[in-house]
Amino acid sequence: MKKLFIGLLIVAAGAGAFFFFNKKKDNNEVATINKELIIGKWKVDSIYFNADDTVEQFNLVLINTLDSNYLDYQYDFSKQDIITSLDNKIIDTSHYEWNKADQLVWNQNVSDSTGTVFSVFKLTQDSLQLFAKDSSTILFTKMK
Repeated sequence: MKKLFIGLLIVAAGAGAFFFFNKKKDNNEVATINKELIIGKWKVDSIYFNADDTVEQFNLVLINTLDSNYLDYQYDFSKQDIITSLDNKIIDTSHYEWNKADQLVWNQNVSDSTGTVFSVFKLTQDSLQLFAKDSSTILFTKMK
């Protein structure tokens, strides 16, 4: 019985070490994102929220569910740091910028000094994954 317990501890330690080192490798990938890949038309694929619901997350969910078609929006990121969102016939414009920590700052207008800060987890030719401060994750896919 003791040997079985020791064996399980060794397996658990090995799995913990694997996930720890694998997570560190992923963090290094984020540091070398190609910011030019964000230019183009994107569509929200999915939004994930942290398991423990706080008031802030509930408010974000509420805002997103006021318009049940938020997954149908298209976002056009331009070279001039302008985001044009399209929903059928409604066009809205906002702005984006990159801060010193290579985070994406999404501003509602040019004079908006606060904006929403997103950490870029993944930016490839066809996928953009953003983390918000409240631990929610937004996955965009590139439109063709």
